[in-house]
Amino acid sequence: MKALEGIKIIDFTRLLPGPLGTHLLAQMGAEVIKIESPKRMDYARASGAQVDGASLLFHQLNHNKTIKIIDYNSETGKTDLLEIIKSADALIEQFRPGAMNAWGFGYEDIKKINPNIVYVSLTGYGQNNDYSNEAGHDFNYLAYAGVMSLMKDENGKPSVSDTQFSDITGSYMAVMALQAALLKKERTGKGSFVDVSIADAINPFLAVPYALHKGGLDYRQFNVINGKTTVNYAAYQCLDEKWLSIGALELKFWNNLVEIVGKPEWKRKSPFDVMNIKFPKHEVEALFKTKTLDDWMKILKGQDVCAAPILEIEELEKSHYHQSKGTFEEFETAKGTKLTTIALPFKIK
Repeated sequence: MKALEGIKIIDFTRLLPGPLGTHLLAQMGAEVIKIESPKRMDYARASGAQVDGASLLFHQLNHNKTIKIIDYNSETGKTDLLEIIKSADALIEQFRPGAMNAWGFGYEDIKKINPNIVYVSLTGYGQNNDYSNEAGHDFNYLAYAGVMSLMKDENGKPSVSDTQFSDITGSYMAVMALQAALLKKERTGKGSFVDVSIADAINPFLAVPYALHKGGLDYRQFNVINGKTTVNYAAYQCLDEKWLSIGALELKFWNNLVEIVGKPEWKRKSPFDVMNIKFPKHEVEALFKTKTLDDWMKILKGQDVCAAPILEIEELEKSHYHQSKGTFEEFETAKGTKLTTIALPFKIK
């Protein structure tokens, strides 16, 4: 995809949030120049099994960028780097507030040589507030946002996710904000300073439970999409111990589903009647344990019932769904080793 062809972005990010965001921008055709100092290399280089001198994660996030290792604390390195930044459309950095200023690469410094640059600062808690310099990671951001309180086990203990929801949402938010600032620049000829907080990026995930709360309803009881309160929106174990997701939120889907599985007596007219407190969920669980996941999918696929297999990571690349969607794509490292990464999750024609 070449939607951002001709856009030059300087990348001062490390680990996951920033590098994923700039990776997406590079997938859209932008020229991304990743800057690393020999004194502060990207930690992701050492994250996991090594391939051609760096981790697989590092290659996946950075293979489509030009990587320059510059000691920008030296006068020569600083001069060389400022020359590169002069012609950039945007810069994105992911250090704590004040770090780039201390090195002479803050927004006000860069504006002097590139007045129209879009300058994105991606941090945990944003700039100029009481939390700006607090250390944090994904788990902490989810905690402040209230999202962590929605992820509890049967004993009420918050369950730490196996993936980084805040970090990745922060990536998407940084990309969205950067593109919006580029559009503004196109219209007005003026650059921008863009302050993106990873902790704030997760806030939109509160849309349903917060609306319920503000409407005077207990979101723990009435959030019908949490997989815990209704039989028509839940995970069910099958005969082979694999799991099936049923997302038949609207009753038309649920009533269609139960007709297909031979249980027309389970049809309901009110959404309250499929809540666990009123419906014999143990009977639904028992039914789905009578067949394997593959058997259920042969019955349910294409039947307009909102059913899908819960795929394990090991199953993704071989699944017909991901093969048909082109979810994964091959690339080569600088040394010619062929690896796989995740393709851009949308298409522009």
